[in-house]
Amino acid sequence: MFGTLFMKECRQVLKSLVYYIYVVIFVLFITSQMSSESELQEPKPGQSYYGETVIRDDALTMEGTLANLLQDICHNSFATYPIGLYKEVNLTNDEMGQVIAILERCTGKSFEILEEEMEEYYAQSGIGDASYRVAVKEGFTYAEFEAAMEEVCDLVGKGSFYEKKRYENRIHVPMTYEQAKEEFDALCTKDRLTRAYMRLFCDYAGIVLSVLPIFIGVSRALRDKRAKVQQVIFSKSASGTQIIVSRYLANLVMLSIPVFLTALLLQQPFYYRAQTMGIQGDIWAFLTVPGIWLLPEIMTVLAVSFLITEFTDTIWTIFLQVAWAFTSLFSATTLVGDFGLKLVARWNTLGKTLLYSTLEKEFLFNRGYYILLAVVCVILTVLVYEKKRRGGESVHEKLRKFSN
Repeated sequence: MFGTLFMKECRQVLKSLVYYIYVVIFVLFITSQMSSESELQEPKPGQSYYGETVIRDDALTMEGTLANLLQDICHNSFATYPIGLYKEVNLTNDEMGQVIAILERCTGKSFEILEEEMEEYYAQSGIGDASYRVAVKEGFTYAEFEAAMEEVCDLVGKGSFYEKKRYENRIHVPMTYEQAKEEFDALCTKDRLTRAYMRLFCDYAGIVLSVLPIFIGVSRALRDKRAKVQQVIFSKSASGTQIIVSRYLANLVMLSIPVFLTALLLQQPFYYRAQTMGIQGDIWAFLTVPGIWLLPEIMTVLAVSFLITEFTDTIWTIFLQVAWAFTSLFSATTLVGDFGLKLVARWNTLGKTLLYSTLEKEFLFNRGYYILLAVVCVILTVLVYEKKRRGGESVHEKLRKFSN
């Protein structure tokens, strides 16, 4: 019974126009992003630039953040991301006076002097120089700096660059040859090149997969209602668990197939490139990396869309989940890491293998959390379906009766 239902659901997906739109959008988006990646070269001694690395240095963190604060004060424009979306904050005269007082307390200099020093610096180095720093006063501790930035956050609002999780990840310094060589060796030996490429693939794919599966889930959950065959299905001998689980797994499989096939095709040039470099690339990376990275995301997005749509008999979930996806994307403090419990796991770089090794446990916890969430949502969907099958009403029907 279950196998028959599963195959029937797969055939239903293949008859859906929404599914082919999903495939086309996914493939076009990924190929347009991945095709522009540059050639990979081993670093050589004496190069002028080896890239950048993020460091944790209290002095540089304070100096760089205060320089940013000084410029924001001069323009009275503070960038914030309270719900993941950009919002410009302009302070009142009273609030501006408080922020200036905080800056003067941190530096031991008046605002007028700091402004003059900044203008002199840019006049000499040129506009656009991002290395400008503002020194703190002698004896000023990092704990005092953290307290001062909390005061700034209270005035500016949530999601500003003066939150600790943001300013601690903003100090970028040039890499040395030794650091670049260590990173390159780790990329070749630990990631075997193809795994790193697949992480980059997952970064781009994760963006679009946080949204597209919603429409597949909604389309399938509402199809029976549109066709007015709910009562026929409710009367079938198959249990609600068999119907919902077979439907969910069929959609999950059909959603995943284009992802893995695209990953396989895009991996091939990189696999052959690894061979020419003397590296034994991981030929199965197209399965293992997206399987761990993207499958939990697809599972969750699909399961949540099933649950909310079955519960409400509406398309409300589209708006809710799109907002969730955008919040996850824009709330990240960095495009490389910062997993937390974010739906979209970002790793927008080819490499940084050593950094990934330090964050792997956090990443696996994140993906495990979403697998569990998906399972819970499917179970709840079964319960809602069974209740409706026994004659229960959806939230949408109850609201409609109440409004009448």
